[in-house]
Amino acid sequence: MRSRSFSRIVRRVTAAAAVALSVITVNTPSAGAAAQEFVFSGPSYGYAGATFDWTGRSSVGNIDLIVSDWGCDAKPVYAYFLFYNGSLTPDTTPTRRYDHSGCDKEDYSTYNNLSWSISGDSITYFAVVVCRDAFDGPCKASGLSGRNPYA
Repeated sequence: MRSRSFSRIVRRVTAAAAVALSVITVNTPSAGAAAQEFVFSGPSYGYAGATFDWTGRSSVGNIDLIVSDWGCDAKPVYAYFLFYNGSLTPDTTPTRRYDHSGCDKEDYSTYNNLSWSISGDSITYFAVVVCRDAFDGPCKASGLSGRNPYA
């Protein structure tokens, strides 16, 4: 009786494991496919959020960026991107993208279909930074993206 009960439990566990593995297999993207990622930073004075795709070892594409000025201080906010290269040294993109709407969370500026690439190295991680445009104004970086699957 004890062995029959044990056998029944083993069959149930095996069946459950097979179902779980089939679900995982069905929902797992192909090795070449990279899911779109999202990074954001939202301190009290503003917000910057971006979706993007890893497009290669040294490139990020299909970037859609939203920048929103939440401060009621007559100082616009801007965003730029932070990235880490293959040796995990941080660097930034040179372009600042502004929102001058001020004091309104429902109003924002969008920048679509942006891209960024570097030569001679890889981009390992990607983030967005939002800053208040003031002398020594504060800046806040988002958390880092997942690791670039091509790097």
